[in-house]
Amino acid sequence: MPPETDNLRIEELHAADQADRQRVLTSAKEIEALKKRDLARRQEVLELIARGEVNTQKDLYRCAVIFLHGAEPKDFVVSHRLAMMAAINGDRPSRWLAAASLDRFLMSLGLPQVYGTQFEHDAEQNRYQLRLPIDDSAILHFEKRFFGVPSVMERLSQLNRKASEGAGGKPA
Repeated sequence: MPPETDNLRIEELHAADQADRQRVLTSAKEIEALKKRDLARRQEVLELIARGEVNTQKDLYRCAVIFLHGAEPKDFVVSHRLAMMAAINGDRPSRWLAAASLDRFLMSLGLPQVYGTQFEHDAEQNRYQLRLPIDDSAILHFEKRFFGVPSVMERLSQLNRKASEGAGGKPA
């Protein structure tokens, strides 16, 4: 039976990941530094997984978020697996993360996203837009609701409201 106590190191890694996403990076040097920190976090999470130290719903969710900010398809598959395990074990926020990680994986292979969770920021207009292409033709009518994925219009409204308030943050 896995422990019921969340791993504090995973909590710290997740907090650092989220802190790195509180502002829009503008220079290539800043982006490269972020990529190095992201890679180091993913490597440490893999070590924690290998030692059997990722166990609770929150551990799984936090590790999935860290891998969602990966660089290649295999990172997004890890994110998806971890999010699915957390969701199966009852963690509701992980449902959205499972949908987002699948969309990110598909797009990393050059395929259309299916849930419409991936957006990009247009710096010139300070507005967000849906990353295309999208193919939701095989999505069940209740599936987005089950995964906690808002409609594209709702999510665009949320993101653009943040952008206009000067939050400058990027979507997960």
